[in-house]
Amino acid sequence: MSLIRKLTRHIRGPRCHVTPEQKQWVEERLLWLGGQFGQAPIRRPPLDPTSELLPRKWDGSCDAGADLLQRLCQFMAVDTARLQLQFYSQNETHDLQSACAGETHRTGPAGLFLHPKDASRLIIALEQSGLSEPAKLTATICHELGHVHLLADGRIPQDTPDSEPHTDLLTVFFGAGIFTANSAFQFAQWQSHSHQGWRASRLGYLSEELFGYALACYAWSRGELTPSWQKYLRSNILYYFDDSLHFLSTTHESKITFNTAEPGASLNGGPATSSGSLGVVAGPPSVS
Repeated sequence: MSLIRKLTRHIRGPRCHVTPEQKQWVEERLLWLGGQFGQAPIRRPPLDPTSELLPRKWDGSCDAGADLLQRLCQFMAVDTARLQLQFYSQNETHDLQSACAGETHRTGPAGLFLHPKDASRLIIALEQSGLSEPAKLTATICHELGHVHLLADGRIPQDTPDSEPHTDLLTVFFGAGIFTANSAFQFAQWQSHSHQGWRASRLGYLSEELFGYALACYAWSRGELTPSWQKYLRSNILYYFDDSLHFLSTTHESKITFNTAEPGASLNGGPATSSGSLGVVAGPPSVS
């Protein structure tokens, strides 16, 4: 932390960048998730870019995307046999949604979760251009697998108003928040021999401030005041995370108890197992 930042923090005191209503929402939803899944997801090491679970090589193929989904199913405790993976282009999005009678939830332009009525498998649909950015793809897949836990398994009603941000919060609870938070907003500048400019992209449903506070609550419940994994957070997320964790450690004003996750806890319902293979097809599905 820079000297100026330290002086500013000393003058202003601890800061929480979310509103009281947002703070209450994050804490109550995290406590609810703890009641649903136990503390094992919080206690285990979080998913970061160096995690052995993730592939070391990436060729941007559909096979690579399918392999990544299988790996993340293991981390997110979802049985791959329940899923069918689809790849689609943006101009196929309408056809994809129209072909499935049932519930559809999407993560920006990057992915879709479809729960067709009377179908034997849930559908995870990934936009093909996402295969060029594996970190964003990881965030998208974790979000879609969160829908399996919350919507497909009936933990929340399909018409829950905050189901999408709740699903983003589930990824933090399960330890995938580094990827989903980093993908929330990205800014990049570019320059060629004759032009220069910038581009920005957004993924997910929580703001950077909410992701920062949620990750701070995640660290707080793990008993971490200076977590080693914070080095993987983008600077914009790290700013809100660092202030939020300082707020919690200074004021203790939270419904989340410090170091509440018990070592050795097991995930409610047991670990994810695979009772079959993952179905993979290209293009929009055909579901009657």
